[in-house]
Amino acid sequence: MDNRKFLEKIRRLQESGQKISVTDFPVNKTKKNLAQLMTEESEPLQLLSEEEIQTVEPDEQREEESKFKDIVSKLVKFEPIKVHKENVEWSGHLIREKIDWHFSLDDTVGCYIDTTELIQLRDETLEVLKKLRGYYDVWSDEWSNRLTGGSADEAEGEGMEPEAGTEGEGFGGEEAGGFGAEEGGF
Repeated sequence: MDNRKFLEKIRRLQESGQKISVTDFPVNKTKKNLAQLMTEESEPLQLLSEEEIQTVEPDEQREEESKFKDIVSKLVKFEPIKVHKENVEWSGHLIREKIDWHFSLDDTVGCYIDTTELIQLRDETLEVLKKLRGYYDVWSDEWSNRLTGGSADEAEGEGMEPEAGTEGEGFGGEEAGGFGAEEGGF
């Protein structure tokens, strides 16, 4: 089976909603035998899905979305929070700024943005980006604790909302000494 047919078969399986999982192949088979096994039309093709992906409860998702809206931007479209065995991912789209964002615990700083349009770096846009990064810092601490079995109180103790008189702390504000704290922003 050539690559196009192989990819076409994968797409059909994905579109049908059929779960794609690992097919058990004997480890000591030769490449020729493995290729023959893969091209057999009698058995359905199953691909890798090395880990189960879980989503959080709807109430927990809404709570996280509410915190995000209060701190970063009210106009945002969210994707579900995905919990992997050793990672948590969350993404969405900032509507006014036309920016896609993605949070992940897979890196030291797993806060990413993407855009398909030219973005003018107005003060308002830069401020939203600072808030986004600050929110990621707190979000990653909270979800790291959850993922590693740390107590929920530890994560909540850090708080998602600044205390009275410390506006901006923990969210990349000027006072926080975090993202954008240096003179001139970045």
